[in-house]
Amino acid sequence: MSNPSTDQPAATGVVRRSAGRPRKETTRVKILQAANAILEEEGIAGFTVEAVAARAGAGKTTIYRWWPTKGALAVAGFLAETAPKIPYKPSGTAREQITAQLKRVAEVYSGKTGKVLAALIAEGQRDAGTVAAFIEGYARPRREEGKEILLAGIERGELRPDLDLEVALDALYGPVYYRILVPLNPLDAAAAERIADHVFMGLALASS
Repeated sequence: MSNPSTDQPAATGVVRRSAGRPRKETTRVKILQAANAILEEEGIAGFTVEAVAARAGAGKTTIYRWWPTKGALAVAGFLAETAPKIPYKPSGTAREQITAQLKRVAEVYSGKTGKVLAALIAEGQRDAGTVAAFIEGYARPRREEGKEILLAGIERGELRPDLDLEVALDALYGPVYYRILVPLNPLDAAAAERIADHVFMGLALASS
């Protein structure tokens, strides 16, 4: 016969461990959603860890365990909402993949999301942790994806083999950030497509 005093705690322990992960992930999602919502409503000036904790129904200690600074939390909330909206296409020529993503970036950043991004960039000039969180959490990984797409285009004979990948990506995406920060001209899908067309004229392998 089994011994309840030894069997029951083990079974209970398994249940607790399996139930803990979903609760933890649910809390994390609520915190990130609250962070992005407050950024969109109040901007970075009105963004506080206390406000996020209150809206998410989470403790400040929980938040600080995952995100050590206000800036890191703000960037995490922004990226959780924004990054899934602007992926690269999984297939196509380098020009098709990057143009499609660039147009989507322009569409997403043309409204409140762009204003939040501008505020985060401004905050990054004051707080090194904010800009570091943005670079490591979004800019660098996406840049590496862009490089892989360009390299594949070179290997397929679509693009010049002597490309400076860093400069090429600056030329493609720099105008988007410029139009967000200095809105002399509109940022929309049509503008993004024109930018891509002009840049790829210089990147494409010349016809023989």
